Amino acid sequence: MVHPTVTGEAERLRQRRFIGVMLAAPFLAAGAAVTLVTSSLGAAVTMAAIFAAFGLCWFAALLVAATGHMALAGRMAVMLGGLALAGAVAAAGGLASPAALLAIALPVETLWVSGSRRAALAGALAALAAIALQPFVGQFLPLGEIAAWHWLLPLAWALTLLPRAAAFANPAGSQLTEPGG
Repeated sequence: MVHPTVTGEAERLRQRRFIGVMLAAPFLAAGAAVTLVTSSLGAAVTMAAIFAAFGLCWFAALLVAATGHMALAGRMAVMLGGLALAGAVAAAGGLASPAALLAIALPVETLWVSGSRRAALAGALAALAAIALQPFVGQFLPLGEIAAWHWLLPLAWALTLLPRAAAFANPAGSQLTEPGG
């Protein structure tokens, strides 16, 4: 799905990973919305959150696939990911909830997509902002109660790392070459 004008192998790999993350992320976000938001805000808000997650993520993937440029879509994805994280953690009961472990996801995913420490730092700052917003999120969203099954959310994300474990050894931008012989 990478735009044909992107010819650099490292950039193609970055865009392929970004598109893959944007296509898969809404499924995890939808699971979090169903488990965290339905009881406190109702089915209509849950459906709106699910459709917003799918629409925004898939639009970002389409934007990169259609234009071949990832800068704007990548920055927006990190920023909106931080806001979504703030809402999910608040809906799970705040920083004491196991769902707060999802703050690790932003820097890890940005590192995996881009292979750059600078991007991972941007993801870490977005996660830190989501954590810092917790005292204020309660004014807009009702705080949920902490439950033991909230461990399933970070566990589900961690399980997505298993098939990608080998790729972390070879981050975007550093291609392994076969020795000639």
